[in-house]
Amino acid sequence: MQRRLLLLPFVLWILACLVLLAQAQPTAAASQDPAASQSYDPRTFALELRGLSAALKRNPSPAELASIRDTLPKVWNVTTAERSYSIPTDLLHEKLAAASLAGAREWLDHLALEIESYSDLRIVNSQNARSELTHVLAQPEFAGVRPPSAWDLFRQRLAALFERLLYKILRGVTRYPIGGKILFWLFVFGGVLLVAVWVFRFLVSRDRMDVLPVDELLVPARTWQEWVRLSREAANRQDYREAIHAAYWAGIVRLQDTGVLPRDRAKTPREYLHIVSEPAEHELTSQSALREPLASLTARLERTWYANRGAGPDDFRESLRQLEALGCPLE
Repeated sequence: MQRRLLLLPFVLWILACLVLLAQAQPTAAASQDPAASQSYDPRTFALELRGLSAALKRNPSPAELASIRDTLPKVWNVTTAERSYSIPTDLLHEKLAAASLAGAREWLDHLALEIESYSDLRIVNSQNARSELTHVLAQPEFAGVRPPSAWDLFRQRLAALFERLLYKILRGVTRYPIGGKILFWLFVFGGVLLVAVWVFRFLVSRDRMDVLPVDELLVPARTWQEWVRLSREAANRQDYREAIHAAYWAGIVRLQDTGVLPRDRAKTPREYLHIVSEPAEHELTSQSALREPLASLTARLERTWYANRGAGPDDFRESLRQLEALGCPLE
């Protein structure tokens, strides 16, 4: 019994050593492979990749290549501002095991380039984001961008109140079918009434325009003598197209003064010629002596003014001769 008591401290010491040894093994394994638990930021991870690529570029021996392969972790842990990423190294292990140094370097350089471009983009964005935002908001199309005013908030509340009221009405209509039908026909009647009022006001406004006397609206602005003077002035500056145009209207105003044509400037040259040739029952009788000179003036006006054909002194002199035939004394 006494001997057992003497061995008890020794047994407890052995058990304590075994426990400490079991706890120390994972720590030692972790210390042998620090990269397995190491976390990188984008900049240091890019440097790590560039260092591995440089080491492979020196054409390491098989022993050095095996050492590089054994020190690689199963995954690289990269932490950014948004989240953490785990990048497996299986493909790199395979390339190193197959002694494909060119393929391994290409893979490392491509991955490093991606990481560096990400880091550069974040630096540029962080430095220029506010200035770019200020520049964009300074454009004219954003001049009206502003927080809602008190009037805007009031209109939004009013629209929300109307929407809630309409929803309550429609919900009540579903409960009472007869009331819903009455409300529907009231809406239909109101719409028809609005359309009828609009049509009535449109017709009344047209009637008011139609009852206005034409003679009060379409009185010639110049006398035939003034048109003749304008015709001569245009001919003096060799603008025979304008001269023929003014001569035609001198003849029309002359016929209006004598009562052969109505004082209606809205009519076309062909309508004036038709009145002189074949007047309607409520208009003046036909003036056969005036038809030929007016027809000549009309044809020449259509040819030079509307068809935009050339005109010369002979055309102008012929227009003056037709004016004398219409009763315009030019001397």
